[in-house]
Amino acid sequence: MKNSDIATLDASNWTYEFEKAEIKNVEQGDLLDFVQEKAKSKIPSNLEFIDNDHNKATGTSGTAFLDKNTDEIIIDDTGTNKDGNAVQDIIGADLGFG
Repeated sequence: MKNSDIATLDASNWTYEFEKAEIKNVEQGDLLDFVQEKAKSKIPSNLEFIDNDHNKATGTSGTAFLDKNTDEIIIDDTGTNKDGNAVQDIIGADLGFG
């Protein structure tokens, strides 16, 4: 994955990668390495991964990063993930049956 050096855009793109790993039940301790290996890229140096949470009922995820340039926390969430769990997203989050 190509990083843009725009912290919020990169955080958003990486959040989808973390969700795909969570769907595959990757252990939290292995999550960062797994995601970077799968993406064949590293999280940009201006971002520090803090945590990720995946809600299986709704199919949505949220990821927190520290923007090292501003010392601000970026929390990003996924919308419908066509490459991950689109059906669960539609049923759980979009239609509210999760």
